[in-house]
Amino acid sequence: MPSVARVVVSQAQVLPAATRRVGAAVAAAGVSSFALLYAPQPVLPQLAGEYRLDPGSATLAIGVATTALAVTVLPLAWLAGRAGRRRVILWSVLVSAAVGLVLPLAPSFPVLLALRAVQGVAIAGFAGVAAAYLADRLGTARLTGAVGAMIAGNTVGGMLGRLGAGFAAEPLGWQGSLFAVACVASLCALFTALALPRDPAPPPREKPP
Repeated sequence: MPSVARVVVSQAQVLPAATRRVGAAVAAAGVSSFALLYAPQPVLPQLAGEYRLDPGSATLAIGVATTALAVTVLPLAWLAGRAGRRRVILWSVLVSAAVGLVLPLAPSFPVLLALRAVQGVAIAGFAGVAAAYLADRLGTARLTGAVGAMIAGNTVGGMLGRLGAGFAAEPLGWQGSLFAVACVASLCALFTALALPRDPAPPPREKPP
């Protein structure tokens, strides 16, 4: 985990000063999104016990979210071309983090699955838009370093979700472990919201002769 975290730092350091903020903001969004996506994986046995499920049914907590992400990633990428990619990224990280905070309060497994489906749709906004946002914002000359930081952030997020929830599950229970991961993800989402630069204003149209 620390070695992967160092990759994020090193990738951010190679970015020019003018684009480092963009790379850090998108990397934080990747940490948030993928930590939330995979956080339930290590606590599936506890979920099965809590909701009186067989182990196969408990895996729906992962499958519903990943399926929702896969189904909606292209429609959200299309929507972002019209609504604005920055706006979709912010909606993605803030909604997915908010759902993560209330997920441990789910009174039943169907409610938990519904929340996970919403979370998967929200995460799809970031997954489908981030690379195009970086290309638009930075251009091809400065894109490689920023995409590297984003991929490293995604990797750190996936590891954080699995390992963080797994280590916290014994002392905190599955609710506490998911809430702890959601708190970290919320801090990353807040950083993204504050650091991600606004979209540049469109150039003025030339008046017809």
